[in-house]
Amino acid sequence: MSADDDKVGLNVEPLGGTDKDDDSRLIVSEDAAKAADTQQLDDLRVTARQGVGKKPPYNPDLLSQFVEKNETHSVAVRKKARYEVGYGFDLAPVGVDDPDDANQTQRAVAQNFWFGRDSRWQTGPRQRAEPTVPEEVLELARQDFHAIGWCALEILTDTMGRPIGLAHVPANTIRVRTPQSEYDRTRHPETGNFADGELGDYASRGYVQVRHGKRRYFGEAGDRYRGQQVTILGDADGDGEPEVRYLSDEDSDREPIFVDKETGDVAVGGASALDNEPANELIFMRNPSVLPDADAYGVPDWVAAIRTMVGDEAAKDYNRTFFENDTIPRFVIKVTGGTLSEESKKDLKKMLRNLRAEDHRALILEVDKFADGLQEDVEIELEPLGQGVTEEMSFSTYRQKNEHEVAKVHEVPPVLIGVTETSNRSNSEAQVHSFATEVIAPEQHKFAERLYRLIHQTALGVTDWTIDFVLRGADQPREDARTAAEKIQAVNGAIPVNRALQMIGEDPLDADSMDFDPNTTLLANVNDAGAPGGDVEAADGRHAHAPPIGNKVGERDWNDVKADLLDKDPIETADFDSSNLDQAVMDLGEQELYVSFLRDGGQSSLYAYTDIPVSEWQGLVAASSKGSYHYSNIRLEYPYVEITNFHDRLPVGEFPDEVPDGIPEGI
Repeated sequence: MSADDDKVGLNVEPLGGTDKDDDSRLIVSEDAAKAADTQQLDDLRVTARQGVGKKPPYNPDLLSQFVEKNETHSVAVRKKARYEVGYGFDLAPVGVDDPDDANQTQRAVAQNFWFGRDSRWQTGPRQRAEPTVPEEVLELARQDFHAIGWCALEILTDTMGRPIGLAHVPANTIRVRTPQSEYDRTRHPETGNFADGELGDYASRGYVQVRHGKRRYFGEAGDRYRGQQVTILGDADGDGEPEVRYLSDEDSDREPIFVDKETGDVAVGGASALDNEPANELIFMRNPSVLPDADAYGVPDWVAAIRTMVGDEAAKDYNRTFFENDTIPRFVIKVTGGTLSEESKKDLKKMLRNLRAEDHRALILEVDKFADGLQEDVEIELEPLGQGVTEEMSFSTYRQKNEHEVAKVHEVPPVLIGVTETSNRSNSEAQVHSFATEVIAPEQHKFAERLYRLIHQTALGVTDWTIDFVLRGADQPREDARTAAEKIQAVNGAIPVNRALQMIGEDPLDADSMDFDPNTTLLANVNDAGAPGGDVEAADGRHAHAPPIGNKVGERDWNDVKADLLDKDPIETADFDSSNLDQAVMDLGEQELYVSFLRDGGQSSLYAYTDIPVSEWQGLVAASSKGSYHYSNIRLEYPYVEITNFHDRLPVGEFPDEVPDGIPEGI
């Protein structure tokens, strides 16, 4: 520390501050490391010379307009972006077998970047005072990615070149810079002069933002950290926060590259050669495509539906015109045997104009009204030329078809864009699950990997921690529990009780309240004479083989249920010789299966499964092991109602006498 308590002496090279060979000692004020604002252009209409950039395969301004014009496309773009990054993320260890082995100091650095009190996140050039969170910035970038085919995030840094946040830059304003060459000699992209020697390879490096004719240049993410050693000073357990420092790597032949934000000039080794402030860098991500001319940019997945969207827009315009100008079926007015006077024509036009106030109003022409202007034997007829109702139906059918085609190219399930005609609870969950695992999860992985490599590894020196986006809609507790049950059965229950409960998503048993140790006793032994059989309970007091809480859809009192069951016809009943199941009643009319569980320490538990097919009931009755069949085929598959205050026996009905084919032996 220097004598001045407000200053810190550092033998480091601030990125962009000096040339590489300058070894001068820098005195940096502690408050000098303030966050830099985004350098992107304001959305102001000014006149300037057009910047140079490679032409995208599709006009991004036109592509962005489809989000405004097509409702299904707009919802799909927002849904995909929201599902990818909008529900948040956590820091996750990477490259280590045990999470406890991951470097905690590195975690503190990453945590400070994403969630620190001094981190900065901006959604636009003028957005400073308004609080913004990382999810908002990332979600806007992902909307660009899906709407246009690429996205751009500006890396905000402090005066030492350390990243402290990101800003969203509208992708439609960004162009990839490309050199103009003649006989393989690189020209400067702005002046047109030949760039010889070392700068020739970098003369057009980076990106240019073009907004209403004005230009702003950006560097490529990671260029300023070339040839730098990233060092983290401090300890996560010590006082203060760990800090990132950069030192020149003498063993590296790579040098930092800087771009002048105003002119686009490129400097290698240090930023002092630039006439203006060095540009911030962009994280530029494109959606790869096999289409021609898509190498520098990307192509959105929905381009195959451009014609569909154009047709849908034309249909909306046509439909709007139809209702504005044809509020009754289109017709011609036929005058036979003479002509209308000018006064009669005015009266007729006035009557027709008054019809506009009410859609599809019937028109009645009274010939006597125009008698003064008519000759004898003159007739007025209105002859329809089209069928309005038929056209309205064709509009609706055509737009529904377009809606499904747009959703299809986005791979977004209908239920997420508001189409519920073909959806129910069961297939909606399956649609969302498939969308989450097959569409969203791969995009999350690629996006997180890019951020990890460019921000964590390259700029912050964090190698042990990446980001893990929340994947919404991928949970399948019923499927996971069924898979776990199959694994348990595959090893014939040779697994500790509590481990088995954990696998199927249930709470573990309390060892202190049991007369055996559920952490060591195998599940296969709990029904033997040496261990309590029917009295095995979960931590919440429920029978261990009872259906999961997540499948519960309601409760009913036994007194009400009993009165209903006594009047039911037909019902079938069965008593079970099982260590877990006591009785069962099948209400064939309502397809409800009532199953009671044995509890030696108190009243039996009773649950009513709903929507049970008769074949499932017959399979249960025919199975050699009722408990195993119930556990594998019914318990996790069907919703149920819990019956409270059950102190009785189930009513007696006929025993099923038909055993279905295909029931495996030994179940």
